Amino acid sequence: MTRSELAATQIVAAAPRALDRWVTRELRTLHENRPGTYSRLEGTWRHPERVVVPLAALVCAGLAAVIPGGDAGLFRSAGESLFGPGAFDVFTNGGLQIGPTYLLALGGAATMLDAIGSPTLTRTLLGALQGGLIVWLAMWTVRRTGRLLGRDLLAGRWAVGLVLALGGFAAEAIANGHPEEILLGLLLANAALSASQRRAGNAGALLGLAVSVKVWAAFGVGVLLLSRRWRSVVIGGATAAALAALAYGPFLLLGTVNTFHFSWGIARSSSLLGHLGAAWGATDWQLRLVQGAAAAGAGLIAARRRPEAPFGPVMASIAVRLLLDPMRLSYYNGPLATVALVWLWTFAPPRLARLRLAATLAAPSLVLLPYLISPPLTWWAGTGLLLALLGVVATVGHGDKRPAAEVRPA
Repeated sequence: MTRSELAATQIVAAAPRALDRWVTRELRTLHENRPGTYSRLEGTWRHPERVVVPLAALVCAGLAAVIPGGDAGLFRSAGESLFGPGAFDVFTNGGLQIGPTYLLALGGAATMLDAIGSPTLTRTLLGALQGGLIVWLAMWTVRRTGRLLGRDLLAGRWAVGLVLALGGFAAEAIANGHPEEILLGLLLANAALSASQRRAGNAGALLGLAVSVKVWAAFGVGVLLLSRRWRSVVIGGATAAALAALAYGPFLLLGTVNTFHFSWGIARSSSLLGHLGAAWGATDWQLRLVQGAAAAGAGLIAARRRPEAPFGPVMASIAVRLLLDPMRLSYYNGPLATVALVWLWTFAPPRLARLRLAATLAAPSLVLLPYLISPPLTWWAGTGLLLALLGVVATVGHGDKRPAAEVRPA
């Protein structure tokens, strides 16, 4: 087989079988009649980030331009305040439930862009930057996993990238001012990959970075057990703790922190946490600790039971967090959906891999349906999906039967 024929075969490797012959024939005809066009098509296929990342940036820029306030505006102002007097008092505002690393990065970028002199343009460029970054990181995670497995996962990079960019997940995150949510899921997924390779320092650093972006990332501590060596677990945990202390310590020591004075007003009758609070007389933060312990426990159990499946602990911990969360805001499912899509196109066993195209095409409904159906129906449907995913995590490993420790570092 010539190089061109091999490339044509690779391009259609993930197409449904019914279309294989037709697509392959058309591509070969295109190569014979228009070799220049075919060469450009092949180059585009092999570098999906060149198409998908700018597309995501464009979509997110348009949304950011027309949403001046909300959490995005709050985080932007708080981040910029880190570069002025009273920087360590930024968490005086108890409603600022975000980490200093995210505020520092966002504030630094906003401060530089403010030189343009147009608030609208600043918002637009920040939206483009954040949207493009999270989509690129998702596609890079698929690529990294492919290198670990020794497989070409071009179709997976296209699928994951396009669903995030055009399926509403990146847009929903930007519109609500919370692109960091998807970022957290991807950081935990990469921490899991590093831990499965017994790169304890890298795993701990990624976990610590995630915690410094938002505290709930600590629920993903179970990924450290994937190293299957207690020495590695201790090294990873110490690294993560050190980075988290480095991020939050200055604010706790030198400023006023009212983060833990914030109250969500958890309804006592509309959620499992609410019922627990009503029975025990627990405060909002005590209930959040229960939620966090359950989520972390689910990740630890998944890591211990199936250490060969790196993304299992991440999906388990995030799923339990959502299952218990009384709020379930529209952007909450972004990190879980992203990690699940990456898993489907990488580690999923053959019997589930056959369903991944259908699951990928259906994924945008998770963003759309909450706007079309009633909140109670949304809650029950979401609960059913979360329980089903937890069942999959508990019973299914991944398609590559080699132990994770035997996979060489990328």
